[in-house]
Amino acid sequence: MLPRRMRLQRGKATHTGKEMRAVSPHFSVSIRLGQSGAGAVISKKTEKTSVGRHRLKRRILAVLRPWCASDKTIVVYARSGSPSLPYAVLNTELSELLTKLLGPAQIS
Repeated sequence: MLPRRMRLQRGKATHTGKEMRAVSPHFSVSIRLGQSGAGAVISKKTEKTSVGRHRLKRRILAVLRPWCASDKTIVVYARSGSPSLPYAVLNTELSELLTKLLGPAQIS
């Protein structure tokens, strides 16, 4: 889990500057420069139960932890089929998307 200071709060997410996006079959990742934080968006259409949404959110934030830095905001949008993914597949798919956007040298 991410520390509270690195979690993106709902009211403080502002769109400033350049945005980079990447899409895979189960996720869409948006990275904005200039503000720090990370967040996951899982709709009720993707996962019906709140337990399932929170479980998926915790798993996504666990993958994002090594990618967080003080100068970028990472938001992951879950798509259909993502709640049923095993953690290894989820980790691989998100890591590939983040590597595509940031490059392997950006991991902190």
